Amino acid sequence: MASRSARRQPYALTTPALIVIGVLFVFPSVYNVVLAFQKLSPYDTPGDAKWVGFDNFKAIFSDPQIGSATLNTAFWLTALTVAIRLVLGLGLALLLQSQVLARWRLRGVGRTLVLVPWMLPPVVAVACWKSIFDANTGVLNQFLVSTHIMSKGVPFLAQTSTAWWSVIAIIVWRELPFVVIVMMAGLQSIPKEQYEAAAIDSAGRWQSFLHITLPNLRPVIVVVVLMTVIQTFNNFVYVWLSTGGGPGTYTQVLATQLYSAAFVANDLGQGAAIGIVMTATMAVFALIYLRVTSDREGRSA
Repeated sequence: MASRSARRQPYALTTPALIVIGVLFVFPSVYNVVLAFQKLSPYDTPGDAKWVGFDNFKAIFSDPQIGSATLNTAFWLTALTVAIRLVLGLGLALLLQSQVLARWRLRGVGRTLVLVPWMLPPVVAVACWKSIFDANTGVLNQFLVSTHIMSKGVPFLAQTSTAWWSVIAIIVWRELPFVVIVMMAGLQSIPKEQYEAAAIDSAGRWQSFLHITLPNLRPVIVVVVLMTVIQTFNNFVYVWLSTGGGPGTYTQVLATQLYSAAFVANDLGQGAAIGIVMTATMAVFALIYLRVTSDREGRSA
């Protein structure tokens, strides 16, 4: 009897957690898949849903706006911001780990300042940047006009030539600290003996960076890229709160397109279909990226 109770104990302990996971994650996911094949309004009850098969998917794949939103999501929102964060994050991490800051006892101050953007909720960060970018009262426009760089204020978030770059600035500023912290942790884990051996062999800083720092940071970079891509690709807050997908639909991304379809056009089925497309696309990106990185590690082993 005792042995039987011991065998049952792990199941008894994990059952509450499995129930919570099922209620919070599995059930909504399954219902979202079912909803993607139905026609339903937010004002209807689930019993009023009408089965439409693949009509929702046909509608979104025939909509040119979905193609534009997909391009915006993949390039502007994800690829560009992730690349900028990686370069700046590695650069700041190297700077914060430098002997110059250590000699002047500025490492602690620098690390604290880097964390400031991350302390702000994304909603507050977007509100602050919208105030900075304001064409009439924004600090940036006042500076540009007062220094005669511009003759009048520029509506950075309301014109196509600057809207995406402004959104990118907001995302990079708010999300950069995560990359810096992870890169710093990776730099601190590199054995100092490797740099000492390189110095004995008369290797310069650039050679040490290429042949010691980057190879040791490769696993860290893989994790950072994968996490930031997934988090950014599905992000809704930055674009919606800063531009609302405008001007017009110029900065519309898949997440804002999903929201517009489900809660502006009142078509929950089409919104669910867009969500499934986003999930499938992100899964493909993740698998391809993991395959490429694993192949490179295999060749270098």
